[in-house]
Amino acid sequence: MATALLFERDDVDRLEDWAERLPRLGRSAILWIDLERPTREEIEELAAALDLERETAERLADGGRGAQLSDHGAYLHVTAWAPSDAQHRELQRVACLVSERWIVSVHEGPVAMLEAFRERATGSGQTGRLDGPEFLANLLEWVLASYLAAFEEIEKALEEVDARAMRGEARADERLLGRLVQHRREVGRLRRALVSHRELLLALARPELEALGGEDAAERFAALRDRLEQVVQAARDSRDAVTASFDVLIASTGQRTNDIMKVLTLASVLLLPGSLVAGILGMNFRLGVFETEAYFWVVVAGMAAVALGTVLVARARRWI
Repeated sequence: MATALLFERDDVDRLEDWAERLPRLGRSAILWIDLERPTREEIEELAAALDLERETAERLADGGRGAQLSDHGAYLHVTAWAPSDAQHRELQRVACLVSERWIVSVHEGPVAMLEAFRERATGSGQTGRLDGPEFLANLLEWVLASYLAAFEEIEKALEEVDARAMRGEARADERLLGRLVQHRREVGRLRRALVSHRELLLALARPELEALGGEDAAERFAALRDRLEQVVQAARDSRDAVTASFDVLIASTGQRTNDIMKVLTLASVLLLPGSLVAGILGMNFRLGVFETEAYFWVVVAGMAAVALGTVLVARARRWI
C-alpha cells in the first residue's frame, strides 16, 4: 500500500499518481512516499521513477538483516530494525530514503511515528515545511523509543514474577523458569539488534553527509547517538533484572523448603520423647509397673505434656 503526500510551503496534498507529478516539483516542494508491505513490482516502479540504484532496489525487496547506511550521493538509504510492539517484540524492518526533493519510507507493518505524522499532515494541512533530515531523525527516535518500550514491558513482566515469588505464590517449576529463559533470550535478541544501530548513528553524525544538510542535522543525530547509549543501558538493566528475578524465585523456593523442613523437624521433636519412652517401656523385663493399668494413662499424659511443652517453647521463641 502506497501513500504519497506533497509538501509545498504550508500546503499538504495527497497525490494519487505521484510519478507523474515528480518531474514538475517546485523548488520549495518535497514529496513523501510511504510504502507499507510493498510488492516487488511496486519497488521496481519506485526505483524507476526515482532513478534509484540497483543495490537500493534489491535491499528494499529482500530486506536483509541489521541496521545499514548507504550514501549514494543524491540520496541516503537508511535501514533500521524496531520491535513491532512492546508485547510481541517481533523485529520489523523500517527503511528510509532521504533526498533533497523526496523522502521514501518502507516498512512491513504499522509505524506509530509515521501514522501520527500522516494524520497530522492530512488532518490540518498546516504542518510547515517537510525536512528530510528531521524526518529521518524522528523515525530513528521512534526506533529507539520502541526498544525502550519493549524493555520496559519485559521488566513489568519480571516485576509480576518477583511479586508472586515474594508472596510465596510462585514456584521454580519448569513453566516459570521457561518464562525467565524466554525473557533472557528476548533481551539478548533485542540488545543485539539495538547495538547494530550504533555504527549507523555514528555515520549519520558526520556533518560531511551532503544529503543531511550539514552541521545542524549532525548535532541532532549526535544527540540520538547519546540516546542510543541510554537505551543500551536499559537493555543491560533488563538483563540484570532477569537474573535478579531468578535469584528471587530461587530464594522463595529455598524459603518454602526451609518452612517444610521446620515443620518436619518439629514433628520429629514432638514424637521423639514418646518414641524414647515407648522404647524403654517396651524392653522385655518384668516390672511391677506393668501390672497397674492406670500407669498407662500416666505415661500417655506425660508424652502429651512433653509434646505440648515443646510446642509452647517453639512458639515462645518464634520458631513456628
